[in-house]
Amino acid sequence: MIMMKRYKKILLTGVLSALSCSFVHAQELYKNENAPVHERVMDLISRLTVEEKISLLRATSPGIPRLGIDKYYHGNEALHGVVRPGRFTVFPQAIGLAATWNPELQKRVATVISDEARARWNELDQGREQKEQFSDVLTFWSPTVNMARDPRWGRTPETYGEDPFLSGIMGTAFVNGLQGDDPHYLKIVSTPKHFAANNEEHNRFVCNPQISEKQLREYYFPAFEMCVKEGKAASIMSAYNALNDVPCTLNPWLLQKVLRQDWGFQGYVVSDCGGPALLVNAHKYVKTKEAAATLSIKAGLDLECGDDVYDGPLLNAYKQYMVSDADIDSAACHVLTARMKLGLFDSGERNPYTKISPSVIGSKEHQQIALDAARQCIVLLKNQKNRLPLNADKLKSIAVVGINAGKCEFGDYSGAPVVEPVSILQGIRNRVGDRVKVVYAPWKSAADGLELIQGENFPEGLQAEYFDNTRLEGTPRVRKESWINFEPANQAPDPFLPKSPLSVRWTGKLKPTVSGRYTFSFTSDDGCRLSIDNQMLIDAWQAHAVSTDSASIYLEAGKEYQLKAEYYDNRDYAIAKLQWKVPQIGKATRLDLYGEAGKAVRECETVVAVMGINKSIEREGQDRYDIQLPADQREFLQEIYKVNPNIIVVLVAGSSLAVNWMDEHVPAIVNAWYPGEQGGTAVAEVLFGDYNPAGRLPLTYYKSLDELPPFDDYDITKGRTYKYFKGDVLYPFGYGLSYSSFKYSDLQVKDGAGEVTVSFLLKNTGKRNGDEVAQVYVRIPDTGGIVPLKELKGFRRVPLKSGESRRVEIRLSKEQLRYWDVEKGQFVVPKGAFDIMVGASSKDIRLQTVIDL
Repeated sequence: MIMMKRYKKILLTGVLSALSCSFVHAQELYKNENAPVHERVMDLISRLTVEEKISLLRATSPGIPRLGIDKYYHGNEALHGVVRPGRFTVFPQAIGLAATWNPELQKRVATVISDEARARWNELDQGREQKEQFSDVLTFWSPTVNMARDPRWGRTPETYGEDPFLSGIMGTAFVNGLQGDDPHYLKIVSTPKHFAANNEEHNRFVCNPQISEKQLREYYFPAFEMCVKEGKAASIMSAYNALNDVPCTLNPWLLQKVLRQDWGFQGYVVSDCGGPALLVNAHKYVKTKEAAATLSIKAGLDLECGDDVYDGPLLNAYKQYMVSDADIDSAACHVLTARMKLGLFDSGERNPYTKISPSVIGSKEHQQIALDAARQCIVLLKNQKNRLPLNADKLKSIAVVGINAGKCEFGDYSGAPVVEPVSILQGIRNRVGDRVKVVYAPWKSAADGLELIQGENFPEGLQAEYFDNTRLEGTPRVRKESWINFEPANQAPDPFLPKSPLSVRWTGKLKPTVSGRYTFSFTSDDGCRLSIDNQMLIDAWQAHAVSTDSASIYLEAGKEYQLKAEYYDNRDYAIAKLQWKVPQIGKATRLDLYGEAGKAVRECETVVAVMGINKSIEREGQDRYDIQLPADQREFLQEIYKVNPNIIVVLVAGSSLAVNWMDEHVPAIVNAWYPGEQGGTAVAEVLFGDYNPAGRLPLTYYKSLDELPPFDDYDITKGRTYKYFKGDVLYPFGYGLSYSSFKYSDLQVKDGAGEVTVSFLLKNTGKRNGDEVAQVYVRIPDTGGIVPLKELKGFRRVPLKSGESRRVEIRLSKEQLRYWDVEKGQFVVPKGAFDIMVGASSKDIRLQTVIDL
């Protein structure tokens, strides 16, 4: 029970309020769509009990029927398309969108995402049929505007790269597209994350970087600042990590001083999922959840992603006078304001977003925008002797090989597409039709001699039984599968699968093609079992982290064996992968270990090798410790190069790769990123010259990790990013080739009120129409500290026809020419000589001048 004194206070407040505002209360002002939002929110708060207010401050907020408030499940992901529930258009991953250097396209992409989200909300009876946690379609934890300061960070693919200005521009465009432009209603709540300096996965729950305020203000904060000031983001997500010894979840300097006082943020702050509980069991910053609730809400954390600390512990803290009514009212006000602006307390008649039809989801128009985004994100890294584009009228045969050729990799936090996604293999087949012979060799890794058991070895396929428990009990969901390669975190969302904990049984006939001793390899997290003809080969039926168990047995060619494989997963990361090592009979060369690829490479004129990585290597919770391609892919490329050097490599990845050997030997390299559902079509258009590539790198490609500081060193002045790295790089920030050439000339720089105008002539001197991404860099005068080598301050993607010239004008806000003055504790625009550089990348500067400001 609440203490009697507090009851008296509430009673007195209620009496006074009733005397002065009885008419307002009688009219239920919070339901009046014509009243100011703040007045409506405060009226609603006045009607709530403290328990009801607290119930609004967690992810799964129950309804309050007596006031007509429906349940609301906060949170979902939409970095490059809505993740759940159901199917949606899937765009290139965020790092690919950044590579377009096109904020107008970025806003169109985000507009499509928000259209589809609102359409699904409407389809779900204005959310009343929303049943799953973290499946909200009006509140998105996107975009990710943390800096990709180090290529090892596993969440680099979710970001807009290493530069705060580019990230801020692209992030703001995304926020604007999600939230819409209606003067009265929010279309979606956008939540830039993770505030702040969230940059490692291996230690993400407890890491505590020590970063000067100068570097925070100049490098780690600006993208958030732009999303707040210019994008008017309605929400911000705090980070798991601590910063300068104070966890971000309860950091008042971050959440109050910087966010609200300095930037004027008006929305609500949500924790990263489970963040408040980590204050107790990971950071050990406090001893109880009540203390965690108290410090968090007083610091400015309004909403918990989760249903733990901001539930019973927060109420207990209130009862113990650790938390005041004002603390709870402030948080409730911020959260309810967003829900009010979404139109959740209105009839919907005036809200334009309630009219969006579910028919727009996955529509032809949206597919076209996904294709446009996939085209514009592609970066041509190398094109020796104009090896590209290919001529389909002259080409007779093409081998398509590599780990990512026949499948679609979308990257982390990806939804399932409405339409069948186009792999690069399918895109090439669709482009050339019957005119060119396309020979595809499915990927078989020679690493340890292991390969997935599939195809002809399971002549009738496998019966897969999925149980919603770890005991293989009850009535399962049943379907046919071609192999055992179960890894939901690294595959497109599959509505068929039950959620963990789960168990699976696969059964079927196994038919070897050669006689000899086979080694079976079962990789799993958690338990697994394997039997052949009722002989138990592997029995590891216990919980454990990812590990591999092996066993050998002699099998005869052509004979059918009964295989049974069983697996269970307790929680979190699930994986079950069954491979074998086939007796190496008749394998003459190392290349022959890669299945049919050797034969395909030998018989075709040209090879398209689709290489890269995926979510098993880079994702949330998984950093990289090597920035090269996996060893088996490097060996594969070198082996096929010996046989057929006419190779074009297409990279599918979400971060930079040290492809040094490839850059030295392979004639042409195309970076497709994770290109989304239409990626295969876009890549084929680039390969055959239907589209002139103009994507540019939003991060630096280094030659080796040896050139970089330790991963956990957050001081960017120690040679991080193009701003401070002085060595030779593989491919610089802003880099990308074209099938055209462009000439820059006649640079003019004018000093104006509040801005500097940079203009120059740009001419397409090539034979093809194409886009050029013109970039403006600035070096500020010496301020007594370490000054960046250069900083991106403006850019424009300019379409030009062959032979066309155009004067390009880029306006630089003088506020962007600032630096953080440590002594004054504020930003200052220095006086003196500014170097103005215009070029095609951070290393390819074509025009340069100096202006005194």
